[in-house]
Amino acid sequence: MTLLAGGRIVTGMAAIALTLAGCGGGDGAASNPASVPSTSSAASATSTSAATTGAASGGCEAKRPEPGESMVTITSGGRERSYLRYIPRGGPGDVDGDGGGAGDAAPLVLDFPAYSPAEMETEFSGFTKADADGSVLADEVGAVVVTPEPVNGAGALLTWNYVDTDGWTDDVAFVADVLDDVEATTCIDPERVLATGFAVGGVFASIVTCGLSDRIAVLATVSGLYDPKGCAPDVAKPVLSFHGTGDRFIPFDGGIGEGPANLGLSPETTAGLTFMLERPGALASSAAWAKRAGCDAEPIEESTAEEVGPGVSLQVWPGCRDDMDVELYVIDGGEHSWPGSVGMGAYEGLLGPVSTQIDATRVIWDFFEVRT
Repeated sequence: MTLLAGGRIVTGMAAIALTLAGCGGGDGAASNPASVPSTSSAASATSTSAATTGAASGGCEAKRPEPGESMVTITSGGRERSYLRYIPRGGPGDVDGDGGGAGDAAPLVLDFPAYSPAEMETEFSGFTKADADGSVLADEVGAVVVTPEPVNGAGALLTWNYVDTDGWTDDVAFVADVLDDVEATTCIDPERVLATGFAVGGVFASIVTCGLSDRIAVLATVSGLYDPKGCAPDVAKPVLSFHGTGDRFIPFDGGIGEGPANLGLSPETTAGLTFMLERPGALASSAAWAKRAGCDAEPIEESTAEEVGPGVSLQVWPGCRDDMDVELYVIDGGEHSWPGSVGMGAYEGLLGPVSTQIDATRVIWDFFEVRT
């Protein structure tokens, strides 16, 4: 991945550790609820949403952005914010001229990093990067991928406002502004939006899914599914998660592990992450989402696909209504990593080995595609 020169590489490695741990930093402002081409636009409060457009956003009437990755800047909460946007190559509407129309509307992936820089999350999840076979999933399936940039805390690592930390930005409102901007400028299907993320990025994806439930179709997380306090009991979504039983940062059974102890987090950043001490475990978080979907209280173990290797089990909550399936892949002994990630290989000394027994990114996509 490309980071700034100098000592920034070391900072990037620390950020990853935090990503896993649930502790990070940055400079925050306002009130609560990277080396790519740059564009800018204003988030519009009047851009159309799924409720009014059906299967095609207003951006389907605009000229299609150039394929590839760019940094987009918007105004949210009175300050400048940014997100990485990836337009697929060879996907729907990849032609000169207009964006297309309803038939060309692409699905959207909202991929939340645990900490800045957002580019690091693109390496972890790999939706927009070449896999071991040289294929880019976003290009294969024609998906637009957006990776918003967090700005809260202090120090080198910036994170999200998870629990209304005083003086931090309203990040759920920021995500709503990002969605408005993407819908206005890019041809997407607003009814096919996937929220995903790694570690506390997955925690924030869970919070966004509760806060913007009318704009998120499916939730999928790695090492970070969360049951937000105050999440309405009728927020039922298909939910897929992955978690290793050997995670030293965000433990399988809940709370925060020993991994973050030597990360040197600033007091400001730590103050916004202390809620993680009471974080429910992976099974309890899945069970909470299953309850919202009307599923049975106890999961059953189902057989995995033949391409899934040993040491991976699948817990499924049966009886869910309206195909609101809730599933959890348990990686026996798995550490704080995105299973199958190519980009995480360089950080195994810090986060632990990357499981090669399952490709989380492709399993997430298959889960999403079947349910939207």
